[in-house]
Amino acid sequence: MEKNIGFGIIGTGNIAKFHADCIEKIDNADLLGVVSKSATRAREVRQLFNCTVFSDLETLLEIPEIDVVCVCNESGLHGATIARIAQAGKNILCEKPLETTVEKIDKIAEVVKSSGIKLSCVFQDRENPEYIKLKNYIHSGELGKILLCQTTINWYRPPSYYMDSWRGTLSMDGGAALINQGIHTIDLMLDLMGEVSEVSGFIDTLHHEIEGEDIGVATMRFESGALGTLSGGTSMFPGEPESLIIYGTLGNIRFSGGKIISSSIESINKQLIANNNNPASGASDPMAIGDQFHIAAINHMIDVILFNKTPKVDIDEAKKSVALINAIYKSNGNKIKIIQ
Repeated sequence: MEKNIGFGIIGTGNIAKFHADCIEKIDNADLLGVVSKSATRAREVRQLFNCTVFSDLETLLEIPEIDVVCVCNESGLHGATIARIAQAGKNILCEKPLETTVEKIDKIAEVVKSSGIKLSCVFQDRENPEYIKLKNYIHSGELGKILLCQTTINWYRPPSYYMDSWRGTLSMDGGAALINQGIHTIDLMLDLMGEVSEVSGFIDTLHHEIEGEDIGVATMRFESGALGTLSGGTSMFPGEPESLIIYGTLGNIRFSGGKIISSSIESINKQLIANNNNPASGASDPMAIGDQFHIAAINHMIDVILFNKTPKVDIDEAKKSVALINAIYKSNGNKIKIIQ
């Protein structure tokens, strides 16, 4: 009989509550404690999930039954939080991004290596069966030689989304639209296409009153030789589903809003089944997402602990999207070579 895995959560914002809800739905997962800086949110979480809420991380880390801590606080605090958890010998499931810069992620790698714990970063869209099917089509060679990938995350967030928030600040968000909202689709792009060797881009803040960008564009050359384009932002009202369109020498395939919607390859089109169960997109609402992929990511972390596996999205994998986004931020139209 498999043992239950004990979980703790750092944070009580929307994504932390999402983690708590998912943990409750997993038979061999127990939520043993949450850390909150807000008394109001602490009361809310205590009532919602009937769990102990602590005001400090150290008290949570003293619970011997906790095997994994979910890091769901501000992005710019991930590195310091991970260091404290790792030193306590607890495994870590961290929300994206792992940190806001490559340099901070490299420091995390040193801490994790010296502690011997397991760390996985949540890029739950990789768990989507439709995405896995897309990846299999690409890697099977059905599109021929891959020439171009067009990636769009043209979303919208109202000004109220950023009010009195760490979102959009350089210190805590590390930027805005690309590193917060766009990073999930950028991660899928890199997982499909391989790493980027050079990039040129522009970012700007054209609608919201924030420090980070609410719109960005880039052109890329992948290490494979294929080319790519990217556009993303939170200023494109009313927001449209994120998409990846991949072109090969034998045809193309379109992936939008979490599912394959069309292909010029006849054999692929025959396999496409009309499906109204859209996996959902956060195009205009950050919480308009299903929980099945987060549950899959948490279940994977449980397997990592029980069977001593390497996480699918380990530090090296989580670093790739941040490295590309950091390069776009630095570019200002200039070509940036990316060295992993």
